[in-house]
Amino acid sequence: MSVDGFGRIWRWPLYTPRRFFSVLLSLLILIALSNMIFGKHGGVRPPGAAAAAGPAATTAPTVPPGSVPGDTPTIPVVEPPLTVSPLVSPQPAGQDAARQVADTATAFTRAWADHTRPVAQWLAQVTSFADPEFAAQLQTTDPANVPANAVTGAAQPVVVNYASASVEVPTDAGVVVVVLVNDGRRWLVTDIRPKR
Repeated sequence: MSVDGFGRIWRWPLYTPRRFFSVLLSLLILIALSNMIFGKHGGVRPPGAAAAAGPAATTAPTVPPGSVPGDTPTIPVVEPPLTVSPLVSPQPAGQDAARQVADTATAFTRAWADHTRPVAQWLAQVTSFADPEFAAQLQTTDPANVPANAVTGAAQPVVVNYASASVEVPTDAGVVVVVLVNDGRRWLVTDIRPKR
């Protein structure tokens, strides 16, 4: 074939927009089919290659419901590795937890509202009830800006789960909502804000 023959082959798809897009669509379909057939790794692996590659994933044949295992081809299913969630179930906790969160929220709010002490003592007292992140935020708080001076009533737990809780505490400046988390040993305050 002459050089002119190659030129005609390359010019043919570009001759009209219809030909161009038809050829482009055909090439995209061909690429998609080849990826489906050969996979994303560039080819079919020999049976021993998966074992040599390591324990990345396990495959298990699946059979559609109502069919016999020998009747249909099996499709390998890659199962992700099992991981244990560090989160604790958000199920409601018992009366003991409700009492503990109410006591912790009340003690924290009393310490927070008592800004008659020196700043260092106030900070040491409130941070003893706080988680590390909230304790860092409290470092920037000026106790003189705390609107409340005293707790005026009993704390009312609003939501108490195994991992978190929300408690309303009445003060002389209004009701505040104290948010707590359970770190596995005790309840720690993560936020305090006015009730809306």
